[in-house]
Amino acid sequence: MPVANLQSYRTIGVRVHSNAFAAQGKTMRMEAAVLDRLRKKCQFDKVFRADQGRADILIDLNIAGTARGGDTGWNSSTASVDTLLVLTDGQDGELLGTARIRGKSSGMIINNAPPENEAIDIVATTVADLLAKSGCTGPRVARAPIVDPGPGPGSGSGGDPGSGSGSGPVDESKRAEADALNDKGKERLYADDVPGALALFQQANRLLPDPRYGFNICLALGTQEQWDAALAACREARAMNPPAALAAKIDRRMEALVKRE
Repeated sequence: MPVANLQSYRTIGVRVHSNAFAAQGKTMRMEAAVLDRLRKKCQFDKVFRADQGRADILIDLNIAGTARGGDTGWNSSTASVDTLLVLTDGQDGELLGTARIRGKSSGMIINNAPPENEAIDIVATTVADLLAKSGCTGPRVARAPIVDPGPGPGSGSGGDPGSGSGSGPVDESKRAEADALNDKGKERLYADDVPGALALFQQANRLLPDPRYGFNICLALGTQEQWDAALAACREARAMNPPAALAAKIDRRMEALVKRE
């Protein structure tokens, strides 16, 4: 399903990493394959490694694990590669979307290459197809300037998803602590520690209810395939009167979640 609206993004940076020991040597191949597919499939002005400059949008692709064998029995010619994709806005650092992607080889040895290579290529192709569905093809459109709404409704009002609390005065003295928790949650998400990320997003939102944190809760729950809970969290965030750009992200995610159901 589409993960974001990418029509206004002109440059994209890619970074691939892994927590799985067996996958350490595969990150460079994955990075090269994703860069190649995006350059062929999308119409970004520039596609490059994230460490080569600042990009409008960042792709974090974490190789969570690799495995050999087929679904019906052991087959050394069959391999699978599991990844977590996280998209981040390069301008404001806010999350845009997530997706679990698995690449599985055909079981046929191609040019005596290890089957993991084919599985990696399938992941890269799937990433490019997913971004194409999300608007990376076609002419780029102008992006509205980022406007800081400041404290108040739209930046910190509303309830905590799942807590049942209503809206109330926003204690901005807790903003720095809540933002720090939210940022730590993003780092956990990039590392594919989704339960840890979810807990930090929820802590931030309990400390200072904010639609940004609520949207991140929605993303983390969706990454865990808790579709009903994710949709409820997105609806809670949408009810907090978020700024227009965030409201559009939430609406798009809710639409995708409804279609998923």
